[in-house]
Amino acid sequence: MKTILLSTGEAKTMNFEEVKEQFEPMLFKHMKVANGKFVFNQVEEEDFMQELQIELWRAYEQYDSATGNCFTTYLHYKLQKGVRNATFSRYSLKNRNNGLVSMNASRGDDDLKLEDMFASDENTSDNITLKELTAIIRRNVSEAEEDALISLLNKDEFSVNDYAAKHNITRQAANQRIVKLRNKLRSIIAQEYLEIV
Repeated sequence: MKTILLSTGEAKTMNFEEVKEQFEPMLFKHMKVANGKFVFNQVEEEDFMQELQIELWRAYEQYDSATGNCFTTYLHYKLQKGVRNATFSRYSLKNRNNGLVSMNASRGDDDLKLEDMFASDENTSDNITLKELTAIIRRNVSEAEEDALISLLNKDEFSVNDYAAKHNITRQAANQRIVKLRNKLRSIIAQEYLEIV
C-alpha cells in the first residue's frame, strides 16, 4: 500500500490493483493517441497495453508522495517511455532508408518481394487505389507546386538543391516549400481518401 497524491489534491492509500483501475483510462488515452499516428501499421493493442502497464507498475514502485508531486505527473513521463518502447520498431523501420523500401528487395526469410504482392492486372484494387490517390494529388497540386511535387516524389532525379537552383531560392526556402506541399497533401488525402474508404 502506498500513499498516492491525486490531481484533486486528495491523498489516498492505494495498492497497485486500485492504482491500475484508477489510471487505466490514462493508459488507454496514451495508447490511442500514439497508435493513431500509424495508419496501416498500428501496434497490437494488447502488446501496447502490456508495455504501458509495466511502466504503470514502475511508476507505482518508484513514486514517493513525500516529493509533493501528484501521481499523474510522475506517471505521464513513465507512459511516454512506454509509448516510445511500444512504437520504436515502427519508427525505426520507417526511418531506415528514409522510409523507402525497394519493391524488388527480399523481405524476411522466405525471399518474398514487395513486387510479388502487386498483381499486374490493370483492374486490381491496388491499381484503382493508386489511380484514386493520383487523381486526388493531381487535383490539388497547382502548376506552381509541380516542381515541388517532383522533388517530393523523386529526390534522386530532382533534389531539393535542384529545385532551389531552378527557382533561384535558398535550399532552406526550397525545403520549406516541399515540406509545406507534403503536409498539405497528407491533410487532403486524409480528408478525401482515408475517410471515404
